[in-house]
Amino acid sequence: MFNILVVEDDKNTRKLLTTILKNGGYNVITANDGEQALEALEHNHADLLVIDVMMPVMDGYELVETLRESGSKLPMLMLSARGNVADIKQGFIVGIDDYLTKPFDFEELLLRIKALLRRSKIVSEHKLTVGNVT
Repeated sequence: MFNILVVEDDKNTRKLLTTILKNGGYNVITANDGEQALEALEHNHADLLVIDVMMPVMDGYELVETLRESGSKLPMLMLSARGNVADIKQGFIVGIDDYLTKPFDFEELLLRIKALLRRSKIVSEHKLTVGNVT
């Protein structure tokens, strides 16, 4: 079972994401901001991060940039109410793998997470399997 770290400062959104992900079959770890996320990563294994942009202390952009600068290859999905092109570009510039604008469709969120985890597995194992051919 995959572990997903949800980094979201809004309590209700964090609860909603936790419920969606648990119902999707994932283990969920939560953090209220970027600093708490870094601390959570020191003590927990995460296979993927779901990160809000606008948070106190350390925002989503800063968190992603910090993780990428430290060499992290973890897949990261950014969620934000900010849907303009400049904000989306900024997310990709700092190193996110995907960007989803709030409000989002629950099924789309789960599909994007599944795709990110699948691609991450291919990259980390350095192999691709199609039928009986590896």
